[in-house]
Formats: sequence, C-alpha cells, structure tokens
Amino acid sequence: MTNRYQLTVVGTRFPHLALGVLLAKKGRKVLIVDTLAGQSDQDEDPSTGYRFRRRPVPLFGLDGHGFLRRFLDEIGIGRMLVNKTYPSNPVSYQVILPRHRINVHPERENLFAELDREFPGRIDFLRDLYGEWDGIASQWQTGLDNLQALEKGWLHLRGLPRHLGNIIRTQKLKGRLQGMGPGPETDFFALQDYFLGAHLPGTVPPPLSSALVQSIGRRGTSRETTGTFGLRALLIQRFQEYGGQVISGVGVTGIETTSRNELDLFLGDGSSVTTRTLATTEGIASGIPEIPPRKHPGTPKDQPPLYPLRFYVGMDERFIPEGMEDDLFLMREDEGGPLGLRSLYLALSPVGSEAAPEGKRALTVTALTSKQVFQFPSQEMIKTVTDDLLQTLESVIPFLPEGLDHVSSDLKPGNEYRTPRPVGSGITAWSPGIMSRFRIRTALGGRIIVLSPTPLELGIEGEALTAITAAGILGKILGQEI
Repeated sequence: MTNRYQLTVVGTRFPHLALGVLLAKKGRKVLIVDTLAGQSDQDEDPSTGYRFRRRPVPLFGLDGHGFLRRFLDEIGIGRMLVNKTYPSNPVSYQVILPRHRINVHPERENLFAELDREFPGRIDFLRDLYGEWDGIASQWQTGLDNLQALEKGWLHLRGLPRHLGNIIRTQKLKGRLQGMGPGPETDFFALQDYFLGAHLPGTVPPPLSSALVQSIGRRGTSRETTGTFGLRALLIQRFQEYGGQVISGVGVTGIETTSRNELDLFLGDGSSVTTRTLATTEGIASGIPEIPPRKHPGTPKDQPPLYPLRFYVGMDERFIPEGMEDDLFLMREDEGGPLGLRSLYLALSPVGSEAAPEGKRALTVTALTSKQVFQFPSQEMIKTVTDDLLQTLESVIPFLPEGLDHVSSDLKPGNEYRTPRPVGSGITAWSPGIMSRFRIRTALGGRIIVLSPTPLELGIEGEALTAITAAGILGKILGQEI
C-alpha cells in the first residue's frame, strides 16, 4: 500500500464515501481512513441489506429521472438500490386533521379527488394553487440532471443566472395561502410544512411538488438496521473496486504541512500517510487540533430552531386500523398537551421488517419542539407527556393501550438529552447548488475541505449534492477538472 495519495477521506458516513467513490472512479489515488472496523463478512450476499424505507415527499427520489438515482448510477449502485427499495405504495402518506382524513396520492388527479371530497367548493382554488407551485418547481429543478454542471458549482457565468432566478422564484412562495384564513385547508398545508421544512420563514411551500425536500423520513423515525449500514458496505465495496484503499480501525491524530505543499497525516496506530488534500466532516475535524474550528453564526432570536422529539411504540399488528398508511401526519384538535406538541409525524415500520417481527408493528412518533424540552426532564414530566401522547394516538389507532408492547422515548429522567440537529430550517431560500456549497469550508490554503452536516430534511440526497460540489472544488485544487 502506497503512503502518498491525492485525497484522503477521514470517516465513512455517506458524504465521505460518496466523495471518495466519485474521485476513485475517475482515477484519483484516494485513501479512506476510519475508526470503524472494516467489513466483517466479505461473503455476505450483496443483494441483502440495502432496502430503504419510503418517505413521504422525496425531492429527488430513486426513480429514473431523479437526481439521487442519477448520482447512484454514476457510481454504479443505482439499479441495485432501486431493486431493493420497499415496494411503492399508491398513497404517499396520510394527513389526519380533526374530522378529516386525506390520502395524499402522488398522482395529482387522485389527490384532487381527495381534496374535493374533504373540502367541497375549494377545489378550483386548490388546483390553481398547485399549478402555480408546480410551475415554480419545474423551473427550480432545471439543471439537477447535469452532474458535470453541478460539479462546477454555482459561481460561473452559465450557472449564476439560473441560481439567481431560483432565489427570485423562492420569494414567490410567500403568502400563497394568506387569503385562505384559518380553517382545515390551511391546517392541511401548514401541518406538512411544519415537518417538511425547507422554506423561507413565514412561507408555505408546495407540499407535493418536486421542489420540496423529503421529510425527516428514514432518518430519525425508524430503528431499522437495514438501509444506512448496508449502503455504507456497498459504497466501500464499490470504492475498492475502483482502486481506492481503506485503513480501518484508526483515526487521524495530527496533521503537519510538508515542504512539498502536502499534508502528513499521523494515525492512531503510529503510522503516517502523505496526501495532497484531505476531506472530512465538522465532527471529526473538531478532534484534530490543526484544523481551525468553524465560526457558527448565532441563531436569530425571532426564528427559534425546532428539534425532533421521538417516541417509540411497539404494538400487536392486529390493532392497526385497516387503511392506515405507514407514514402519517396528524394535527391534534387541542393545543398540543403539556408540551404543545400539536403536530405529529407517525412512521410505522413496514410489515416483515427487522423492526417489526411477525405479529408486531413498531411505530415512531416524531414531534418538533424547542431545545428547552430536552433539558433535565423529570420522570413525572415524561410520564405526563407519554400518557397524553397515547391518548392522542387513540384517535388514529382505537384501543391502542390493549395492543401495546412497549413505549419509550428520547427523554431520560435526570439527564439532559443530547439535542439532535434542528429541522425545519430555511433551506430553499437558496437553490440546492448554493445550499450544497455553503455546507463546505476550506482550511490550510484549500488543502482541507470540511463538510458541514446536511439539514435532516435533505437526507442522503442533500449529502450527495454536497459530495458532488466537494468533488468539483477538489478538482480545481488538484489542477484539473474532475
């Protein structure tokens, strides 16, 4: 194994691996260093372990025209992943409001039939609303099918006008529902907007168009062991097939600049490697003294961040009502109980998954709340909130207490819960290309690039965009276009 590389990637989360595979496929000498052990079972059937849960509103999707599919095809794993996704469902998800239940179909006419039934006399207005949103969405997505253009970034003569146009289109999302006033139609859109995020503060974006990012979906709402870990193994396998090398079980303990304008990386096992560039993420970079810390801007006081609070419920599958979808948004009729958790997102584990053995179903209930909720919760508070939640869920799953197997949550008495990353941030105030560039910072004269966490709403699609942008930056640093 050589000890000199053009790029060393530290860590094996999806954006690390995606970046490493992209460059290795294009002939770069790439090394991945990670503290995790390598693949333990090389003889495992490669067709297992790569299933991904459906999400209520994907931005890019795994279909043939989606950005994520094109990206995964580029690195050679798209078809395999598509073949192992969970079967598509004619209903994307359900929305339950007091006295209303709406099946949200991907097909627009089927959705309009649902809305016409629930909101009689309003369908013409809603048709116009969706039409206007879809027009913005189709323009918004222009160029996402061109991976080479995305690598060049947004600050070039051909790309800049399009991105400026996207910002202008974003402004048009403001106030589209202001004339509706309070009522179930407004609640229908606001409920989805609350969880899907990705909008300018105070706007209500199109909850079903391709311009929306996916919901918190698989990330943070399912305890399945398949999916992410299987994807990691598959990416490492493809990376090595392209000539990339992996050092497992060690971390980087220090960095030193050499006289040849390269970087010497000192590893935890006492060895060292030399690299022209290095890529990692904020969390790992914080443990390497030579990488300067990121300067985080303060959060505006009038825009407090929201954090996902999760409850895990196990139950007998016989108590799941007929017609209940795996993904469901629920608006409570009251003001949200002791913590004001009025809007809830329910994610049922798919039948037959590891999280739902035969005869059982696993339900994850996610609410968005303030950071203060996570500070030293008491046992009494946790019990009060849990009892209130179960009572609320009975409006969706009658006789729920009779079928309960277990109930738990992220909250632990006497300890401050480690607050997760906030969701619902104003992502689409920028086009995806601009957003991905802002997730990247450089250090040590551009030889180190650090990837900031992608907002949860963007999932692996957003991480793929960031990886492509990082590949473009590294191509310029290494002296030729990638």
